[in-house]
Order: sequence, then structure tokens, then C-alpha cells
Amino acid sequence: MSILKYREREYSCHSGETILDAMLRQKVDLSYGCKQGICQACMLRSNITPPDYTQNNLTTDQRSKNCFLACQWQPEEDVCIDPVESQSFVNARVICKSLLSQDVLRLTLEFQEPFEFHAGQFVNLKKSEQVIRSYSIASTPNHSNTVEFHIQLFNNGQFSQWAFNELVLGDVLPVSEPKGNCVYSIKGTDKNLLLIGTGTGLAPLFGIVIDALEHGHSGHIHLFHGSYNSDGLYLNAQLTELSEKYGNFSYTGCVTREKSDVFFRGRANDKAFLQYPDLKGWRTYLCGNPEMVKVSQKQAFLNGALCSDIFSDAFVLNQ
Repeated sequence: MSILKYREREYSCHSGETILDAMLRQKVDLSYGCKQGICQACMLRSNITPPDYTQNNLTTDQRSKNCFLACQWQPEEDVCIDPVESQSFVNARVICKSLLSQDVLRLTLEFQEPFEFHAGQFVNLKKSEQVIRSYSIASTPNHSNTVEFHIQLFNNGQFSQWAFNELVLGDVLPVSEPKGNCVYSIKGTDKNLLLIGTGTGLAPLFGIVIDALEHGHSGHIHLFHGSYNSDGLYLNAQLTELSEKYGNFSYTGCVTREKSDVFFRGRANDKAFLQYPDLKGWRTYLCGNPEMVKVSQKQAFLNGALCSDIFSDAFVLNQ
């Protein structure tokens, strides 16, 4: 066990426990988002040089200041840690709230100034300095300067409960700059695309599909969406309509805990890789449950996809 010194107090950190998990366990309010080392919402600074693996995607300046990602570091010695300067946020106004299903909210924000992003990227949304959460963008860049998110409701979700029950039209919400490389590329519009998502991991994949179709993508596009039951396939009607409109787009809904004559019974990634055993030359996009993403990254590679053609975003399940 190591000791964490933070703001003149000491906290325990068990062997194999990350600094973030240790602090949250002891009721310290730290901001965090994805818990995957991507969003950088949990960045802190230490009195010693952090391990390289805790500084992935940080700038040279941040590295030189001993900044690290608290969700990644499992310290084996005592560490003094301090907060760092906050991220850069711009304000956006809530212009639409609607339910896509019983527990998935469509939230649309409008910016006063142009907000540049790529379909499939994610941002951090701030409720307070302690409650910052990562959400993928479900829309494509547009002239109306709006951005859409799909927010899943969790019983203990500090952000999702607030967004569902308290956030109202006209409220202002701070939004970070967009991040992530799980995006559509206009290079290679003839490449086949395989997209696999679970839950609201569908959000960025939906944006990528629309972006590809709007750019006249000529390769085949197949989206597999998995959920426990059919209610979780919350864009089924819209995606089915798209598959009927575009000859090169296919959609397969998959359920694991429900018998269905409409949807495939089983996991979305299992169905996808059985249907496409040869992914040589394909681009693969994986979003949703972290375990599904991890397993599917390996399987996509074994099925012939290049590492450079496998894009992913894993979603933390407690929002």
C-alpha cells in the first residue's frame, strides 16, 4: 500500500488500485470522465516523474510538469499530488431534449461561435468542477452549429440523473474541445466499413455512418448494434430506413437476453466477426462496453484488419 498526499491530507492507495479509484473510494471529489486514459479529465500533477504509461497523449509541456492521468497510475510508492489548471471549455445552450428510449436521452446543444469537430469524436461536458463526463458526438458538422449527444441514464449517475431530471431548455453547459480519432476519413471512400457498438456506443457510430453517406462513400458499410433487449436498440427504425435508402449500408440489431424474430440473438461482435471472417482492407470501428472493445480489437486483427484501420472508444459504465 502507498500513501497519497493531496491538499495537506493523506489517503491510502491499495496495491493494484489507481490513484483515481483510491481517491474516489475515500470520497474525494475529483473530476473524471472515461476512466480509459483518453479524456484527460482526471489529470493531476505529482512531485515525482510519473511512469510513461500515465502520460499517454499529454503534451510535452504537461509531461515536463509531471502531469499524469489519475485513472491510469497504480503507484508502488508514496506520491504527493496536486490539481492542475482546468481544461478549456466553451459554453453551449440546451436547445432540445427528447427521449430516444426510456433510459436514453437525446441532448442537443447550440454554440454561439463555430464549433469544429469530426463525426465520432467526444467531448467532456461539465456539470460542476467535480462532475465532468465524456460523451461522444452523435451528429455531423453542420451550419446550424449544433451538436447532439445520446446520454444513458444510470441509477447512480451524477451527470445522467441531472441531465434527465434537472437540465432544461436554455441552460448553459460548458463543453471541452473535441478529442479522439475514432472518426470517418474521406480518404479511401471505397473501403468497406465495419462498425460494432453496444448501448450508447451507437452514438459516435451513427455520426460516422451519416458522415460517410453524406460524403458519398462507395464501399460497403455494415453497422452492428448490440443490447440486452430490443428497447436498447433505440435507433432501429431510423437505421432500418437508412438501410432501405442506401444500397451500400446494412444494419443488424442484436439482443442477448430476449427472444426475437426480428433481431439476431447473440452478441453484436460475435455476429459481426462470424459474418465477416476476412477483414483485409476493411476499416473497423468499435464503441461501447470496454470488454467488448478489447476483445473485438484483437478479433478484428485476427480477421485480417490492420491495426491502423481499427478505431475504438471504450465507454465507462458509471455516468
